[in-house]
Amino acid sequence: MITKGGLEAALRSLASEYAKEHIRFNAVAPGIVDTPLHANDPKGLLKTLSPMGSISTVDDIAGAVVYLTEARQITGEVLHVDGGAHRGKW
Repeated sequence: MITKGGLEAALRSLASEYAKEHIRFNAVAPGIVDTPLHANDPKGLLKTLSPMGSISTVDDIAGAVVYLTEARQITGEVLHVDGGAHRGKW
């Protein structure tokens, strides 16, 4: 938690510092992603870890990255692609 909070604070600070130069700082925070890393994990169990009851795909993460690269007015943001898991208990 401390590391993630520190990264988010650094991201916001950098976004503020470099905004006048039109340099943007954003991040994508994925949850569980269906990759070979989870090939042997029970998908039903992994789905219970998300309020939306689903697992992100690689395309979901790539879409978030593309969105942030094209959104010229967004800076200092963390885009959570985790089906709502970052919100805590549900």
